[in-house]
Amino acid sequence: MKSIYSLVLGALIAVAATLIHQSIPPLGVLVSIMSTYTAIWWVGRKFGKKRYKFLALLAWLLVIMRAGTFGTGQELLVQGDNVGSALLLLGFLLGLLAAIKRV
Repeated sequence: MKSIYSLVLGALIAVAATLIHQSIPPLGVLVSIMSTYTAIWWVGRKFGKKRYKFLALLAWLLVIMRAGTFGTGQELLVQGDNVGSALLLLGFLLGLLAAIKRV
């Protein structure tokens, strides 16, 4: 149950980050990146093990990677501009930092 909760929370924070990162360009991406870090850190605090943080990060990464690829209608949710690249790179690095960090 904890694994499923971690996966769902990671996917939900990725959806929120995808939708927020383009709004008000410098502020939206900062909110997205910080919420990613906070959510993954919180999973570790709630469940007490690193494996759940890594599951949340994996779900986040899968959703963000899917949002960054072309869909059926050739739409992109995370574009290859500065804001989208910052979300992909900094979001993953801070998520990894939150997952590696000691519980």
